[in-house]
Amino acid sequence: MNKPQQIYLDRPPVYPAQITSSADLRCNLTDTLQTLLQQTDRTLITPSKPTPDCETFLNSLKTNFNIYQASMSRQFAADLPADIEQTALKDEPKDWFIKTADFGDDFDRVLQHRDGEFTQLLEDIACYHQIFQQGYDKIILLRPSTYTGYDIQLTAAMQCLGYTKQQFQFIAIQPIKLHAFHKPTQQLHPIPDIASEELIKAIGMDALRWHSFRVPLTGVAPINISTAGQPTPKDSLYRVKSAHTRCCLLLHQAHQQGVIQLNTGDNWQIAPTPMSLAECVWEDANAATLANQVQATPKVLQQSANEIAPHLLCQHLEAVSETCDRWFQSLTLTPLNCALLLATKQTIFDSLENILGIKAPEPTEVK
Repeated sequence: MNKPQQIYLDRPPVYPAQITSSADLRCNLTDTLQTLLQQTDRTLITPSKPTPDCETFLNSLKTNFNIYQASMSRQFAADLPADIEQTALKDEPKDWFIKTADFGDDFDRVLQHRDGEFTQLLEDIACYHQIFQQGYDKIILLRPSTYTGYDIQLTAAMQCLGYTKQQFQFIAIQPIKLHAFHKPTQQLHPIPDIASEELIKAIGMDALRWHSFRVPLTGVAPINISTAGQPTPKDSLYRVKSAHTRCCLLLHQAHQQGVIQLNTGDNWQIAPTPMSLAECVWEDANAATLANQVQATPKVLQQSANEIAPHLLCQHLEAVSETCDRWFQSLTLTPLNCALLLATKQTIFDSLENILGIKAPEPTEVK
């Protein structure tokens, strides 16, 4: 059995008191990514971020070919005499540089200034070096949308230490973009950003999480506050939740009609024990499509985790709900169909509650 790949997820330190915009708010919601990664069989999440000893780490690097001490970087000294450091600059104080220019950076970067002060770059590579030494295979760095450029320096510096470019993945989380329906013009218009508390109050945390994850993290997340969180088919989360609710109600109905025996304990079960969906033969085309979608969920989860792309799971749930809507129009309650209802219900519930952190209420009786 292959060793699970261990991934360190480096989330930005966004604290509640610091959340002043939707961009910060969306970054804060990325705690869901840890849950998503933990659901796969090849990804683990790291404990707290280490605090390395920068002085000890730099001393260990001073014999590295890619580290040097000079009064100026190689790039600035290129047009000067070759022996400038041994002659005119012999008595000048010196900085410690790392040769990031050899790995795609514009020029070499300073690790320690001549006054002894360590740079942020040294602190970061010391930290990430220690993480790799703990056995991690990859580091994923989540950053707000204002984060630009530094990824090149950091990746180049780590390459100087022998780590590959593929061992780092930088994801700049783009902000939420708010829209609202304007009745006089009957059109959707962009609106200014509003305080986080007001946004949550207006649409609810479930809708905020859903619409934040529904598009790639690297793209702006549009939210229509006129429909988000509202019980309307225009809202995609409502459609997914409605599919879950309808599955629950139909199972209760089948129980009342004596088609199945339903147990709604910690984990819903029906009797007679249903066959595996893979063994079932479906006469209805929509049922066959839905069964395939439900069985594909583990693969979708794996892809979502591998690509750090929760929107793939959201898109999958939307596709499931659309197929449910078509299937429900001609559905008859049979033990076979109840098996598919139960599998669909569990798929939606687990994806919403256990992965995305969104409530999926389970009705207790037929209405």
